[in-house]
Amino acid sequence: MADPITAEPEEIRAPAGPPSAGAVALLRRPQFRRLYLAVATSELGDAFQYIALMWAALLAGGPIGVIVVRLADSVPALLFGFHGGVFADRVSRRRLMVTADLLRAAVLVPVAIAGLSGHLTLWALVVAAFLLTTGASYFDPAYGGALPALAGRDGVQAANALVRASGDALWLGGSAVAAALLTVVPLSAFFALNAGSFVISALLLSGLPSLARAAQEHEARPRVREAFTVMRPHPWLAASVVVLGVAVTISSGTWIVGVPQLVRHSLHGGPGRFSLIVVAYALGSIGAGAFLARRPVRRKARGALFAWCAYLPAYTLLALAHSLGPAFAGALIAGAGQGSAYVLTVSAAQTEIPDSHLGRVTGLISLVHRGAHATGLLLVSPLFAVVAARSVFAGAALAIPLVGLLGAAAAARASRPSPRPEPLT
Repeated sequence: MADPITAEPEEIRAPAGPPSAGAVALLRRPQFRRLYLAVATSELGDAFQYIALMWAALLAGGPIGVIVVRLADSVPALLFGFHGGVFADRVSRRRLMVTADLLRAAVLVPVAIAGLSGHLTLWALVVAAFLLTTGASYFDPAYGGALPALAGRDGVQAANALVRASGDALWLGGSAVAAALLTVVPLSAFFALNAGSFVISALLLSGLPSLARAAQEHEARPRVREAFTVMRPHPWLAASVVVLGVAVTISSGTWIVGVPQLVRHSLHGGPGRFSLIVVAYALGSIGAGAFLARRPVRRKARGALFAWCAYLPAYTLLALAHSLGPAFAGALIAGAGQGSAYVLTVSAAQTEIPDSHLGRVTGLISLVHRGAHATGLLLVSPLFAVVAARSVFAGAALAIPLVGLLGAAAAARASRPSPRPEPLT
């Protein structure tokens, strides 16, 4: 019988969920398969939309237009990430995911019509990008909170890794298919294709159970600050979330502007070589996802922190590259490092945090991850205007692993038991 004084209260204990399973076994479960197919379908649609959105922004506003649209695509995470997490802990997570998908489909329909009629403006793209990421700010926490109920707490790493690897593979495949389709369909048709992918996703998700948490009697409504309170007993997880934000800020701010400059000035290449570097990054992320789907990591948050050390060889290779081979290898390692860190951070939260708070914590992680792309563009990318690209990559190669190691040191220190006071004599 548990000690009533020291036992963990039932209301904050993480439910066990279904027994753990590997990626193949998870796909045999009808409910998880529905969720997986829904996410995979929208990921494929996103691959088409990304090409259409970025190219349309370039045509409408030049390089500044691309930057503005990228910022509009990132800022909503900072504004609505917490609110989406609160909603995910308050309402049916299935309903929230379906609603977010249908609203994003509705956003894309007028964009597709405007593009096909030749009246698509830069500001329409900015508004669309803002609204699409706003929808994602509600979908992501609901999805993150729902996954343990369908995959089991011990199966979330395999599930997250499978979704990550599949999403990157579909992005690569979708980009290739998009290149072929552009010979027969107009660019703006891709907005309509993604609208259709969101509708299909919503239909698949509507077949899931409610995934609503049973509220306790006299329970207070969820609050944002509780996302921080519930992580206090989990210093390694808290450190991995903080490091995720800082590391992605540095890595994305360096990557988005720096890789095109390196390809152009150091590798003396054009769009073809740039595409190969992007493909290498995606292949690294796919490889990391495939590995983590089959090899469970016991201390996930710790693994996430140390995964950032991959950026030391990754960005060093990019900084020193004079040919395609080292640059390809550096991008491959970078994709594996960040893919591993993200999968392990999310999986740690889904393993350690009780269901009553999981939506807010996964919403916080989504906010940090998506918002870091905006802070990277604002804080790191301007360095390329005054510092050589090689120097920025060399600095990032040192800074990103250092951030991970400092996070690990802080978590280790916070995990130490407090010394007992000396007895009075």
